[in-house]
Amino acid sequence: MSNTGLSFPKKEHLTGEIRVKRLFTEGQSFLAYPLRVVFLPDEPREIPLQALFSVPKRRFKRANKRNLLKRRMREAFRLHKSSLTGVLSQKALTIDVAFTYVANEPIAFSVIERKMIEALNILKEKAV
Repeated sequence: MSNTGLSFPKKEHLTGEIRVKRLFTEGQSFLAYPLRVVFLPDEPREIPLQALFSVPKRRFKRANKRNLLKRRMREAFRLHKSSLTGVLSQKALTIDVAFTYVANEPIAFSVIERKMIEALNILKEKAV
């Protein structure tokens, strides 16, 4: 597999206050503990999947813990997103996704990775 499929470039980051607000108000959600996933199918565009990652300050006061958990979620997403982006590209669909960490304690990368795979599989079923 080439490295281009395993990247998470800036254009795949979900940005913009209007789009993020719309995602959280109109989107559907499900829980793959410790991840809460909110998604919203969107009008077709060049990038089939855009994502954002969030760790609440309410649960983790120290920024270094929040950043560590966001890095773990981004890495798990980067490694396993290709299965979902392939399906979305074939069907000419686009989707905006937000991953929020909901556990009260930091969890090992291996657990986050397993749950990210589970979340992406659920997304594949629900969005397609």
